[in-house]
Amino acid sequence: MGALASCRFPFLDDWKRIVASNPILGFIDAVICGFSQIIFSDNTFSGLALIIGSFLVSPKVGIAGLWCSIVSVAFQLLMKTPEVTRQMGVNSFCAVLTGVIMGGLVFNEGISLMFFVFFGLASIFCTIAFLGLSVVFGKFNASPLGIPFGLTTLIFMAAAQNMGFISQAETVIAHSPANLTPGDIAAWSGGEFFQAVYSGLSELLGGANLVVSCLVLLALVMSSRIDLINGILGALLGALGAIYFGVPNIPVLIGLYGYNGALLMFVLNGRAFRITVKSFILNLIMAITTSILCAWLSVSFGLVGAVYTAFPFSIICCLLMMAAPSIEGLEYNAPAYWGVPETVPAIKKAAEQ
Repeated sequence: MGALASCRFPFLDDWKRIVASNPILGFIDAVICGFSQIIFSDNTFSGLALIIGSFLVSPKVGIAGLWCSIVSVAFQLLMKTPEVTRQMGVNSFCAVLTGVIMGGLVFNEGISLMFFVFFGLASIFCTIAFLGLSVVFGKFNASPLGIPFGLTTLIFMAAAQNMGFISQAETVIAHSPANLTPGDIAAWSGGEFFQAVYSGLSELLGGANLVVSCLVLLALVMSSRIDLINGILGALLGALGAIYFGVPNIPVLIGLYGYNGALLMFVLNGRAFRITVKSFILNLIMAITTSILCAWLSVSFGLVGAVYTAFPFSIICCLLMMAAPSIEGLEYNAPAYWGVPETVPAIKKAAEQ
Protein backbone atom coordinates (compact mmCIF):
# COMPACT_ATOMS: atom_id res chain seq x y z
CA MET A 1 0.00 0.00 0.00
CA GLY A 2 2.98 2.29 0.39
CA ALA A 3 1.96 5.74 1.63
CA LEU A 4 -1.69 5.24 0.72
CA ALA A 5 -4.45 4.57 3.24
CA SER A 6 -6.47 1.37 3.22
CA CYS A 7 -9.71 3.34 2.93
CA ARG A 8 -10.94 6.11 0.66
CA PHE A 9 -11.61 9.58 2.07
CA PRO A 10 -10.97 13.09 0.68
CA PHE A 11 -7.38 14.29 1.19
CA LEU A 12 -6.46 11.17 3.16
CA ASP A 13 -4.04 9.79 0.56
CA ASP A 14 -2.47 13.27 0.18
CA TRP A 15 -1.94 13.38 3.93
CA LYS A 16 -0.43 9.89 3.96
CA ARG A 17 2.05 10.91 1.24
CA ILE A 18 3.10 13.94 3.28
CA VAL A 19 3.66 12.02 6.51
CA ALA A 20 5.61 9.33 4.64
CA SER A 21 8.39 11.85 4.00
CA ASN A 22 8.28 13.64 7.37
CA PRO A 23 9.32 11.65 10.50
CA ILE A 24 7.61 14.03 12.94
CA LEU A 25 4.31 14.04 11.07
CA GLY A 26 4.69 10.30 10.58
CA PHE A 27 4.97 9.83 14.34
CA ILE A 28 1.86 11.97 14.93
CA ASP A 29 -0.08 10.08 12.28
CA ALA A 30 0.89 6.72 13.79
CA VAL A 31 -0.28 7.91 17.22
CA ILE A 32 -3.64 9.00 15.78
CA CYS A 33 -4.01 5.75 13.83
CA GLY A 34 -3.63 3.84 17.08
CA PHE A 35 -7.06 5.29 17.88
CA SER A 36 -8.54 4.72 14.43
CA GLN A 37 -7.63 1.03 14.63
CA ILE A 38 -10.20 0.72 17.41
CA ILE A 39 -12.62 0.55 14.46
CA PHE A 40 -9.99 -1.32 12.39
CA SER A 41 -9.12 1.59 10.11
CA ASP A 42 -6.06 3.71 9.39
CA ASN A 43 -8.13 6.79 8.56
CA THR A 44 -6.42 9.68 10.37
CA PHE A 45 -9.61 11.75 10.39
CA SER A 46 -11.53 8.91 12.02
CA GLY A 47 -8.77 8.66 14.60
CA LEU A 48 -9.10 12.35 15.41
CA ALA A 49 -12.85 11.92 15.98
CA LEU A 50 -12.16 9.03 18.36
CA ILE A 51 -9.52 11.02 20.26
CA ILE A 52 -12.03 13.82 20.76
CA GLY A 53 -14.57 11.22 21.89
CA SER A 54 -12.16 9.79 24.48
CA PHE A 55 -11.65 13.24 26.00
CA LEU A 56 -15.43 13.73 26.13
CA VAL A 57 -15.72 10.52 28.16
CA SER A 58 -13.34 12.24 30.60
CA PRO A 59 -10.05 14.14 30.30
CA LYS A 60 -8.33 11.37 32.25
CA VAL A 61 -9.54 8.73 29.79
CA GLY A 62 -8.39 10.83 26.83
CA ILE A 63 -4.97 11.51 28.36
CA ALA A 64 -4.47 7.83 29.26
CA GLY A 65 -5.37 6.67 25.75
CA LEU A 66 -3.24 9.30 24.03
CA TRP A 67 -0.27 8.66 26.32
CA CYS A 68 -0.49 4.90 25.71
CA SER A 69 -0.51 5.50 21.95
CA ILE A 70 2.51 7.83 22.13
CA VAL A 71 4.49 5.41 24.29
CA SER A 72 3.59 2.44 22.07
CA VAL A 73 4.68 4.17 18.85
CA ALA A 74 7.88 5.48 20.46
CA PHE A 75 8.69 2.00 21.79
CA GLN A 76 8.12 0.48 18.37
CA LEU A 77 10.45 3.03 16.78
CA LEU A 78 13.09 2.19 19.35
CA MET A 79 12.65 -1.54 18.77
CA LYS A 80 12.47 -1.07 14.96
CA THR A 81 9.22 -2.96 14.45
CA PRO A 82 7.77 -3.27 10.91
CA GLU A 83 7.01 0.19 9.56
CA VAL A 84 3.73 -0.58 7.78
CA THR A 85 1.91 -2.04 10.78
CA ARG A 86 3.39 0.64 13.06
CA GLN A 87 2.21 3.48 10.85
CA MET A 88 -1.25 1.97 10.40
CA GLY A 89 -1.66 1.74 14.18
CA VAL A 90 -2.12 -2.02 14.06
CA ASN A 91 0.55 -2.69 16.70
CA SER A 92 -0.64 0.01 19.09
CA PHE A 93 -4.44 -0.11 19.10
CA CYS A 94 -4.50 -2.63 21.97
CA ALA A 95 -2.34 -0.25 24.00
CA VAL A 96 -4.78 2.58 23.21
CA LEU A 97 -7.71 0.45 24.35
CA THR A 98 -5.81 -0.34 27.55
CA GLY A 99 -5.48 3.39 28.18
CA VAL A 100 -9.07 4.41 27.49
CA ILE A 101 -10.61 1.51 29.42
CA MET A 102 -8.32 1.59 32.47
CA GLY A 103 -8.14 5.38 32.40
CA GLY A 104 -11.61 5.66 33.84
CA LEU A 105 -11.02 3.03 36.53
CA VAL A 106 -7.65 3.74 38.15
CA PHE A 107 -6.05 6.76 39.85
CA ASN A 108 -9.34 8.27 40.93
CA GLU A 109 -7.40 10.91 42.84
CA GLY A 110 -6.28 12.41 39.53
CA ILE A 111 -3.30 12.54 37.20
CA SER A 112 0.19 12.31 38.66
CA LEU A 113 3.69 11.22 37.67
CA MET A 114 2.78 7.70 38.81
CA PHE A 115 -0.19 7.81 36.40
CA PHE A 116 2.14 8.32 33.42
CA VAL A 117 4.65 5.73 34.64
CA PHE A 118 1.95 3.12 35.25
CA PHE A 119 0.19 3.63 31.91
CA GLY A 120 3.51 3.88 30.07
CA LEU A 121 4.56 0.48 31.36
CA ALA A 122 1.11 -0.94 30.58
CA SER A 123 1.42 0.36 27.01
CA ILE A 124 4.85 -1.20 26.51
CA PHE A 125 3.71 -4.52 27.98
CA CYS A 126 0.60 -4.52 25.76
CA THR A 127 2.64 -3.70 22.65
CA ILE A 128 5.07 -6.54 23.36
CA ALA A 129 2.15 -8.88 24.03
CA PHE A 130 0.58 -7.94 20.70
CA LEU A 131 3.82 -8.41 18.77
CA GLY A 132 4.52 -11.73 20.47
CA LEU A 133 1.02 -13.13 20.10
CA SER A 134 0.93 -11.97 16.47
CA VAL A 135 3.79 -14.37 15.77
CA VAL A 136 1.91 -17.22 17.46
CA PHE A 137 -1.43 -16.50 15.78
CA GLY A 138 0.34 -15.83 12.50
CA LYS A 139 1.16 -19.54 12.33
CA PHE A 140 -2.60 -20.07 11.98
CA ASN A 141 -2.96 -17.15 9.55
CA ALA A 142 -4.92 -15.29 12.22
CA SER A 143 -4.61 -12.23 14.48
CA PRO A 144 -4.67 -11.96 18.30
CA LEU A 145 -7.10 -9.04 17.98
CA GLY A 146 -7.95 -7.70 21.45
CA ILE A 147 -6.39 -10.52 23.50
CA PRO A 148 -3.24 -8.48 24.36
CA PHE A 149 -5.49 -5.64 25.54
CA GLY A 150 -7.56 -8.00 27.69
CA LEU A 151 -4.46 -9.68 29.11
CA THR A 152 -2.82 -6.35 29.95
CA THR A 153 -5.96 -4.99 31.58
CA LEU A 154 -6.41 -8.17 33.61
CA ILE A 155 -2.85 -8.00 34.94
CA PHE A 156 -2.50 -4.27 35.49
CA MET A 157 -5.91 -3.73 37.07
CA ALA A 158 -5.30 -6.55 39.54
CA ALA A 159 -1.89 -5.04 40.29
CA ALA A 160 -3.49 -1.60 40.70
CA GLN A 161 -5.71 -2.98 43.46
CA ASN A 162 -2.70 -4.34 45.35
CA MET A 163 -0.84 -1.05 44.91
CA GLY A 164 -3.75 1.03 46.17
CA PHE A 165 -4.49 2.72 42.84
CA ILE A 166 -7.98 1.26 42.75
CA SER A 167 -10.32 -0.60 45.08
CA GLN A 168 -11.81 -3.94 44.09
CA ALA A 169 -15.33 -2.61 44.56
CA GLU A 170 -14.77 -0.05 41.83
CA THR A 171 -13.83 -2.64 39.22
CA VAL A 172 -16.89 -4.84 39.44
CA ILE A 173 -20.47 -3.98 38.57
CA ALA A 174 -22.65 -5.47 41.28
CA HIS A 175 -24.34 -8.67 40.15
CA SER A 176 -27.70 -7.67 41.54
CA PRO A 177 -30.78 -9.63 40.45
CA ALA A 178 -32.09 -8.51 37.09
CA ASN A 179 -35.17 -6.33 37.13
CA LEU A 180 -36.31 -8.19 34.04
CA THR A 181 -37.00 -11.88 33.66
CA PRO A 182 -35.19 -13.95 30.98
CA GLY A 183 -36.68 -13.33 27.57
CA ASP A 184 -38.73 -10.37 28.82
CA ILE A 185 -37.75 -8.13 25.90
CA ALA A 186 -41.18 -6.50 25.81
CA ALA A 187 -40.53 -5.01 29.25
CA TRP A 188 -37.77 -2.84 27.84
CA SER A 189 -38.82 0.59 26.64
CA GLY A 190 -37.64 1.94 23.31
CA GLY A 191 -35.52 4.51 25.14
CA GLU A 192 -33.78 1.84 27.24
CA PHE A 193 -33.03 -0.27 24.20
CA PHE A 194 -31.73 2.76 22.32
CA GLN A 195 -29.47 3.55 25.27
CA ALA A 196 -28.12 -0.01 25.33
CA VAL A 197 -27.22 0.19 21.63
CA TYR A 198 -25.60 3.63 21.59
CA SER A 199 -23.76 2.85 24.83
CA GLY A 200 -22.34 -0.26 23.16
CA LEU A 201 -20.71 2.02 20.59
CA SER A 202 -19.47 4.61 23.08
CA GLU A 203 -17.99 1.84 25.27
CA LEU A 204 -15.39 1.44 22.53
CA LEU A 205 -13.92 4.54 24.18
CA GLY A 206 -14.70 3.53 27.74
CA GLY A 207 -17.94 5.36 28.50
CA ALA A 208 -21.70 5.33 28.01
CA ASN A 209 -22.35 8.68 26.36
CA LEU A 210 -24.64 9.62 23.46
CA VAL A 211 -22.34 12.39 22.17
CA VAL A 212 -19.37 10.00 22.22
CA SER A 213 -21.50 7.47 20.31
CA CYS A 214 -22.17 10.12 17.66
CA LEU A 215 -18.43 10.70 17.30
CA VAL A 216 -17.87 6.95 16.93
CA LEU A 217 -20.53 6.92 14.21
CA LEU A 218 -18.85 9.91 12.54
CA ALA A 219 -15.52 8.06 12.61
CA LEU A 220 -17.22 5.06 10.99
CA VAL A 221 -18.88 7.21 8.31
CA MET A 222 -15.50 8.68 7.38
CA SER A 223 -13.87 5.27 7.32
CA SER A 224 -16.36 2.69 6.01
CA ARG A 225 -20.09 2.66 5.40
CA ILE A 226 -20.07 -1.13 5.73
CA ASP A 227 -18.48 -0.79 9.15
CA LEU A 228 -21.09 1.79 10.07
CA ILE A 229 -23.72 -0.90 9.53
CA ASN A 230 -21.48 -3.50 11.21
CA GLY A 231 -21.10 -1.39 14.33
CA ILE A 232 -24.79 -0.65 14.73
CA LEU A 233 -25.81 -4.25 14.01
CA GLY A 234 -23.19 -5.68 16.36
CA ALA A 235 -24.10 -3.36 19.24
CA LEU A 236 -27.79 -4.10 18.68
CA LEU A 237 -27.37 -7.88 18.58
CA GLY A 238 -25.00 -7.98 21.56
CA ALA A 239 -27.51 -6.02 23.64
CA LEU A 240 -30.46 -8.02 22.29
CA GLY A 241 -28.81 -11.32 23.22
CA ALA A 242 -28.10 -10.10 26.74
CA ILE A 243 -31.68 -8.89 27.18
CA TYR A 244 -33.16 -12.13 25.86
CA PHE A 245 -31.04 -14.28 28.18
CA GLY A 246 -31.97 -12.15 31.20
CA VAL A 247 -28.63 -10.51 31.98
CA PRO A 248 -28.88 -7.84 34.74
CA ASN A 249 -30.04 -4.73 32.95
CA ILE A 250 -27.53 -2.16 34.24
CA PRO A 251 -24.49 -3.71 32.47
CA VAL A 252 -26.55 -3.91 29.29
CA LEU A 253 -27.73 -0.30 29.56
CA ILE A 254 -24.19 1.04 29.88
CA GLY A 255 -23.05 -0.89 26.81
CA LEU A 256 -20.90 -3.64 28.30
CA TYR A 257 -22.57 -6.25 26.08
CA GLY A 258 -23.04 -4.25 22.91
CA TYR A 259 -19.45 -3.25 22.27
CA ASN A 260 -18.14 -6.81 21.95
CA GLY A 261 -20.83 -7.46 19.36
CA ALA A 262 -19.76 -4.35 17.44
CA LEU A 263 -16.08 -5.35 17.50
CA LEU A 264 -16.96 -8.86 16.31
CA MET A 265 -18.89 -7.53 13.32
CA PHE A 266 -16.00 -5.19 12.41
CA VAL A 267 -13.66 -8.17 12.22
CA LEU A 268 -15.80 -10.86 10.64
CA ASN A 269 -18.16 -9.06 8.28
CA GLY A 270 -16.06 -7.99 5.30
CA ARG A 271 -12.58 -8.36 6.77
CA ALA A 272 -11.99 -11.93 7.90
CA PHE A 273 -14.75 -13.23 5.61
CA ARG A 274 -16.02 -12.02 2.27
CA ILE A 275 -19.62 -10.94 2.72
CA THR A 276 -22.02 -13.61 1.50
CA VAL A 277 -25.41 -14.75 2.75
CA LYS A 278 -23.78 -17.65 4.62
CA SER A 279 -21.05 -15.56 6.24
CA PHE A 280 -23.48 -12.78 7.15
CA ILE A 281 -25.87 -15.16 8.92
CA LEU A 282 -22.93 -16.79 10.73
CA ASN A 283 -21.64 -13.39 11.84
CA LEU A 284 -25.04 -12.36 13.18
CA ILE A 285 -25.25 -15.57 15.21
CA MET A 286 -21.76 -15.00 16.61
CA ALA A 287 -22.61 -11.40 17.54
CA ILE A 288 -25.49 -12.68 19.66
CA THR A 289 -23.21 -15.36 21.11
CA THR A 290 -20.86 -12.69 22.48
CA SER A 291 -23.52 -11.98 25.11
CA ILE A 292 -23.07 -15.48 26.55
CA LEU A 293 -19.29 -15.15 26.73
CA CYS A 294 -19.68 -11.70 28.29
CA ALA A 295 -22.00 -13.14 30.95
CA TRP A 296 -19.60 -16.01 31.69
CA LEU A 297 -16.50 -13.84 31.87
CA SER A 298 -18.33 -11.21 33.92
CA VAL A 299 -18.80 -13.76 36.69
CA SER A 300 -15.36 -15.40 36.28
CA PHE A 301 -13.37 -12.16 36.15
CA GLY A 302 -15.56 -10.53 38.79
CA LEU A 303 -14.18 -13.00 41.34
CA VAL A 304 -10.77 -11.32 41.06
CA GLY A 305 -12.08 -7.80 40.59
CA ALA A 306 -11.28 -7.64 36.86
CA VAL A 307 -13.27 -6.81 33.73
CA TYR A 308 -13.58 -9.00 30.64
CA THR A 309 -12.87 -6.15 28.18
CA ALA A 310 -12.47 -7.53 24.63
CA PHE A 311 -11.98 -11.22 25.44
CA PRO A 312 -15.48 -12.34 24.27
CA PHE A 313 -15.22 -11.06 20.71
CA SER A 314 -11.53 -11.99 20.46
CA ILE A 315 -12.13 -15.59 21.52
CA ILE A 316 -14.96 -16.10 19.02
CA CYS A 317 -13.16 -14.38 16.13
CA CYS A 318 -9.86 -16.18 16.71
CA LEU A 319 -11.58 -19.55 16.84
CA LEU A 320 -13.48 -18.78 13.63
CA MET A 321 -10.34 -17.59 11.84
CA MET A 322 -8.57 -20.83 12.76
CA ALA A 323 -11.62 -22.92 11.81
CA ALA A 324 -12.10 -21.17 8.45
CA PRO A 325 -10.25 -23.83 6.37
CA SER A 326 -12.66 -26.46 7.74
CA ILE A 327 -15.83 -24.54 6.84
CA GLU A 328 -16.96 -24.95 3.27
CA GLY A 329 -18.37 -21.95 1.48
CA LEU A 330 -16.53 -19.22 3.41
CA GLU A 331 -13.86 -17.12 1.71
CA TYR A 332 -11.31 -16.24 4.37
CA ASN A 333 -9.13 -13.14 4.17
CA ALA A 334 -5.91 -13.26 6.18
CA PRO A 335 -5.13 -10.26 8.45
CA ALA A 336 -2.42 -9.14 6.00
CA TYR A 337 -5.20 -8.15 3.58
CA TRP A 338 -7.32 -6.24 6.07
CA GLY A 339 -8.15 -2.66 5.29
CA VAL A 340 -11.74 -1.52 5.45
CA PRO A 341 -14.31 -3.97 4.01
CA GLU A 342 -14.65 -1.92 0.81
CA THR A 343 -10.94 -2.28 -0.05
CA VAL A 344 -10.11 -5.79 1.23
CA PRO A 345 -10.78 -7.50 -2.15
CA ALA A 346 -8.50 -5.05 -4.00
CA ILE A 347 -5.73 -5.38 -1.39
CA LYS A 348 -5.96 -9.16 -1.53
CA LYS A 349 -5.93 -9.21 -5.32
CA ALA A 350 -2.89 -6.90 -5.51
CA ALA A 351 -0.99 -8.97 -2.94
CA GLU A 352 -1.68 -12.24 -4.77
CA GLN A 353 -0.53 -10.96 -8.17
